[in-house]
Amino acid sequence: MPPKSKPASVEASSSKVQAPLPDSFSQKQAKKAVDALLAHHEKVVSEREETELIPREDHIWLIVNTKRGNTKRKLMPKRVQLPHPPLPPPPITAVGLIVKPPQRTYKDLLVSPEHNIRFINRVVDTDKLRGKWKPFEARRNLAKENDLWLADERIVPSLPKLLGKTFFDAKKVPIPVNLKRKDLKAELGRAISSTYFHPSTGTSHSVRIATPPSSTSAQTLENFLAALPVVIGLIEDGWDNVLSVGIKTSSSILLPVWNSPLADRFKGKTTEENETPEPAVKSEKKRKIDAGESSTKKAKADPLVAAASKPVKTTETSSKADKIVKKAGKKSSSVGTGGTGKKAKTAILGNA
Repeated sequence: MPPKSKPASVEASSSKVQAPLPDSFSQKQAKKAVDALLAHHEKVVSEREETELIPREDHIWLIVNTKRGNTKRKLMPKRVQLPHPPLPPPPITAVGLIVKPPQRTYKDLLVSPEHNIRFINRVVDTDKLRGKWKPFEARRNLAKENDLWLADERIVPSLPKLLGKTFFDAKKVPIPVNLKRKDLKAELGRAISSTYFHPSTGTSHSVRIATPPSSTSAQTLENFLAALPVVIGLIEDGWDNVLSVGIKTSSSILLPVWNSPLADRFKGKTTEENETPEPAVKSEKKRKIDAGESSTKKAKADPLVAAASKPVKTTETSSKADKIVKKAGKKSSSVGTGGTGKKAKTAILGNA
């Protein structure tokens, strides 16, 4: 009997994968960027209140730009533990849960006296995703309905096909959780209070670290400094592959915090690593081809050999001579037989 495969889970934790900050990184510059970004956000929100009826919710994102992208595409988000929750606590933040059928079993489990979990906004099972929520418009509305989605870790491998690109493009990939834990409320609470790194094949990576105004300037800075070493540790080649680090809101421009040194800015992998070594032993067929090509090149290089190898155009000269004789014979046959004819033949054919 083959061994059972382990269910998929969120990869990485902040304690295992970390890349220490370099000496050139300035925490003062990070604090200036956070303060300036929050001041700009307050100004923009006050201007929006005069023109917009429904307020927009903005998040603060840590942006890491790299020199090279990653060719390995991974869909599983990686957990990054933060000192302060990046999202406001429920019910301000709507949380959804995807489970195995039937969904009524898990709804009853959440509200049971043992767990008493009231912060899950909607519970959906996989059968409903195949039926009621299968149309594109319905699936898009489902993704917009909640700010964060959790999922039973046993069904995570089947979710990409069921959810489609709508959830993945919106960076609402469901976070795997273990619904068999005894302390289920703490398990779901840890998932909600963490942020997540979504692997990308591009050269720009974003991680949500705060939500104004629920997050203060000091909390945002602490989350930034706690998330940055973990995120860099999850990127291939670490700080050697990082081009710049910045911070922004959902609608603002990027404020730079750190840039790689100018000398190493566009330095990629060394040519020795990129070059593929040639095989030491050549095949017999390739050896013969190489020997033939080298002898041909030597022959072309030597002028005496090249001159001797040129064919003599004997056929061309002989054919020209035959044409001249035939032409002369035709002309001589048309001349008369008298004395004048003899003189004409002598003039054409010569004294033969």
